[in-house]
Amino acid sequence: MPALPAYLLDTNHACAFMSEQQPLTDRIRQLATEGARFYLCMTVVGELYFAVYASQRRANNMLHLKNLLARIAVLDFNDSVAEQYGQLQAEQKAKGRPIPSSDAQIAATARIYDLVLLSADHRMRQIDSLLVENWM
Repeated sequence: MPALPAYLLDTNHACAFMSEQQPLTDRIRQLATEGARFYLCMTVVGELYFAVYASQRRANNMLHLKNLLARIAVLDFNDSVAEQYGQLQAEQKAKGRPIPSSDAQIAATARIYDLVLLSADHRMRQIDSLLVENWM
């Protein structure tokens, strides 16, 4: 039996999962029971905290975020990811398609850890050597 891929949730997918949006939530839960692994990166965690603090329902949203962080491993922004980030930003600049710094950090994390990036962001599909799926 082939190994299931591992996934990195972009902020849009993490928010949807945190708020129990279907069919995304069922798909993640089903694959997790089959052994698939799901991760967040520190950049996404920071964006999720920003969303919580900027929301009208801060206490409720913080509870949902803490629950998510208790269930999904968070990958650090380490030296390897930082170098990949620099390379990725240079690649995108050379192609005339620069992307926001936070998107490049997320993409670099996915590339370093060889993860499928779950993202609804069309810019992510422009990045070479990055597997992107949109489950929303």
